[in-house]
Amino acid sequence: MLSDLKDVKYALSAIEASSIVSITDHEGTITYVNDHFCEISQYERKELIGTNHRAVNSGYHAQEIFTHMWETIGAGQVWKGEVNNRAKDGSDYWVNLTIVPFVNDEGIVYQHVAIGTDITKRKQNETKLLQMMENLRDIENALDESSIVAITDAKGVITYVNEKFCEISKYDRIELIGKTHRVINSGYHPKTFFQNMWETIKKGGVWKGEVKNRAKDGSEYWMNTTIVPFVDENGSPHQFISIRSDITDRVKAEAALAERTEQLARARDEAVKASLIKSQFLANMSHELRTPLNAIIGYSEMLQEEAEILGEPEFAEDLAKISKAGNHLLTLINDILDISKIEAGKMELFPEPCNLPDLVQDTIATIRPLVENKGNKLLVKCEHEGMITADVTKLRQILINLLSNANKFTDAGTITFKVVKASKNGRAGYSFSVQDTGIGMSPDQLDKLFQPFTQADASTTRKYGGTGLGLTISQRYSRLMGGDIRVESGLGEGTLFTCWLPAAPQDVIDTTMWMDTPGTAEDEGGEISILLIDDEAFNRELMERYVAKTGWTVAYADSGPEGLRLARKLRPKVICLDILMPSMDGWSVLSALKNDPELADIPVVIWSMTSDRQLGYTLGVSEYLTKPVERDRLIKVMEKYIPSSEEHLVLVIEDDATASELMTRLLLKEGYAVSRAGNGRIALEQMAAALPSLILLDLMMPEMDGFQFISELRKEESWKAVPIVVVTAKTVTPAEREILNGYVRNIVQKGSFDYNSLAAEIRRILTPMSENAEGECQ
Repeated sequence: MLSDLKDVKYALSAIEASSIVSITDHEGTITYVNDHFCEISQYERKELIGTNHRAVNSGYHAQEIFTHMWETIGAGQVWKGEVNNRAKDGSDYWVNLTIVPFVNDEGIVYQHVAIGTDITKRKQNETKLLQMMENLRDIENALDESSIVAITDAKGVITYVNEKFCEISKYDRIELIGKTHRVINSGYHPKTFFQNMWETIKKGGVWKGEVKNRAKDGSEYWMNTTIVPFVDENGSPHQFISIRSDITDRVKAEAALAERTEQLARARDEAVKASLIKSQFLANMSHELRTPLNAIIGYSEMLQEEAEILGEPEFAEDLAKISKAGNHLLTLINDILDISKIEAGKMELFPEPCNLPDLVQDTIATIRPLVENKGNKLLVKCEHEGMITADVTKLRQILINLLSNANKFTDAGTITFKVVKASKNGRAGYSFSVQDTGIGMSPDQLDKLFQPFTQADASTTRKYGGTGLGLTISQRYSRLMGGDIRVESGLGEGTLFTCWLPAAPQDVIDTTMWMDTPGTAEDEGGEISILLIDDEAFNRELMERYVAKTGWTVAYADSGPEGLRLARKLRPKVICLDILMPSMDGWSVLSALKNDPELADIPVVIWSMTSDRQLGYTLGVSEYLTKPVERDRLIKVMEKYIPSSEEHLVLVIEDDATASELMTRLLLKEGYAVSRAGNGRIALEQMAAALPSLILLDLMMPEMDGFQFISELRKEESWKAVPIVVVTAKTVTPAEREILNGYVRNIVQKGSFDYNSLAAEIRRILTPMSENAEGECQ
């Protein structure tokens, strides 16, 4: 008891300092609140004095609570309870409240003192705990409803099982309680399986695994099991709960799937084996069919040329027919092999950037003679100077197929070839359209289009011929490159084919080819044979045609200052110079060349409309050609300053005697020395005796094929620099290209080239070697 007045004052100060205190009169009007009250309620004292506690009423409690509270304190009794109030900012808080009524001498309550403590955090924790307990009850119910549950003591004796455990095991609960899980052991698992499980859970770890059990009736079932140990304060397990799910159906399905997978694997292996056999068959067919055709076409062209020289026009005409028939047969074989590769998924793409106008010009140059022979008119509309990244060979084949098809079914009509920019599904691209005024097609005939070996109908095939493969291959190629071909036609109204291709593939492959390609650009510094300085574009085209089959590289400048810049950069073997140019004429350029010590020794050949030879020779020109210049005259002059082929030895490695003889005759005709080998082994022996300047290599040969030969070649350091051109009828796969990478300058497909082109390719490779050797001698 606090009997001393001083002690009472101390006690009141302690309450004041630690508790939430308010005083009201007998009607409930607030007469005093301490600082804690103001702090928790967020009201100022002056806002509370004179009001009642309704100012902090949250509305949480029912009215009956407050009625009971007033009845209690009205009777002079102390009321205790927990009250939810609301602060000025709208937030709720909880107070553990004690209300003490003060009674006067007459026994009448004249004021109330409320003393509270903040229990908000405790109430929040209680709420969370209640929610957690509710969640645990929900989890327990969910486990009982969805899972197979058992609880055992520390020794593994079952103390509880739910209904689902009894249902799947077919045991009653009384048959399981007090037993261990040995009662459902199927004997499937080894003892070490359960030993590992017990070692894990006895250490307090959770064990998970799949267990095969046996029910009371002898049937077996699989369980996905998780065993969780409950540990005491010492960390020792005192009971275990196992939660299981029935996976019997899944295990059976997996077993069936494994069996099916094994069957599919065997079938796949057989399919792969069959595909390899088919691929090998295609490769062999390609080689065996193209090699003799190669000889037929090659010899017929050579003999035709000789017949024309000997003045035998009838023989030349007959040989031209043989060559035409051979080329037709080769086209058919190529189409069949291509469609086979496409259907087998063996067709590869080799995207590379291509200038669109150049592609169109090249295509038109090929197709125009065929169009004119049938009396058709060809209109070309290409308004764009852009680039397209695609497999240029396949794109050119698509365009030629569409144009040839239009020409085939049109007589004395018009064929319009149009190239325009066109976006599709948000991708930039180009639309290539070919429209003709030919016979057109009916709806039934359109339905049969793009099917292999199918034309519009039998009468069309009889009248116009063909295999029906061209359009099929074209459509497959376009789809491989991310595009498509559409067709519109009406019977007797002509046909419109539209091929759309993206400007670049979605996954642009690095198109830096490992093979050398003929070049005319200035980036071929040090290997330029001729620099033409002429402002007329026509003369550039003329030079291109004149030297197309020589293998020489050419650079161009359309003005005097540009010509001087390229001369210093490229150091060409010879300069062809026009005189009549604007700004800086040819005489000024010639003077600048001869006054530059670094350029003075480069031979200059004037080709111009002017005939002031004396001035030219005085200024130091080597030759003077007056336009128009004949090709033979130009070539003869150029050969004086560009090294000849006589110093080069070419090694032909080819097992087919006819093909070997054909290439040998071609090379001898071009002035090269030639040695021959029937396979790679013989070739290696010959290389040890005499190192060739160039190797023409077939890939498919007995004893040692082309790949083995290249592998052996790599081992000898001094042989690595010898350029190799593969001439083969084999279809080269990407994997084989990888093997050849870095060791082969070019791959030439037998039957797909003319021998003038092969000769030009050989000259192109060997000319820089001659120039380099000449530079070393100087």
